Amino acid sequence: MAEAFDRQTEITSYLSRMREALAKVSTTDLTWLAETFEQAYLAGRTLFVCGNGGSAATASHLAVDLSKNTRTTGRPPVRTVSLVDHVPALTAWANDFGYDQVFAGQLAGLAQPGDLVVGISTSGNSSNVLEALRYGRAHGMITVGLLGPDGGLARELCDAYVLAPADSIEEQEDIHMSLAHILTRHMRAFVHASHPELTGATTAQVR
Repeated sequence: MAEAFDRQTEITSYLSRMREALAKVSTTDLTWLAETFEQAYLAGRTLFVCGNGGSAATASHLAVDLSKNTRTTGRPPVRTVSLVDHVPALTAWANDFGYDQVFAGQLAGLAQPGDLVVGISTSGNSSNVLEALRYGRAHGMITVGLLGPDGGLARELCDAYVLAPADSIEEQEDIHMSLAHILTRHMRAFVHASHPELTGATTAQVR
């Protein structure tokens, strides 16, 4: 009986911490991020998403959701590329230039000024995510982050970001997935409400 009680305590404690952490997420910063995505869409830009480990899974999930679940007849798609899913490219860049270049190296062959780099990192200090953000900054891209509670070094490299104000990595990753779903739902509504003739009519702006 005591063992069952301990399990119940662990479960309820985790859910309680998640509720508290989600309540602390900055809706101002999330609105800022949503506006940045809107501007990229209206300008016909591409979103490049990256991360490591659980954050790589979130990056892949976000890319699929944005590119597929926002589609509607008569509207341009949200152009989204996951930089974590091309295994030959990842291993080639890691082998020849180092793991810190696996995302920046791909960006060099794919990205254009005005595109978005979305870095997902609970620590905010992953070297390959930082290099991707630095590459974006140096080449006229907009840099965006889904980050941990203090943002790490990535915070200073992002034009827009949202922090996950939770203590554990698991909780931070859960928040990032929730943010990914919120952004997807937002962009779906935005795409459905937008007019095709607006595409390319505006340029992405940053704060």
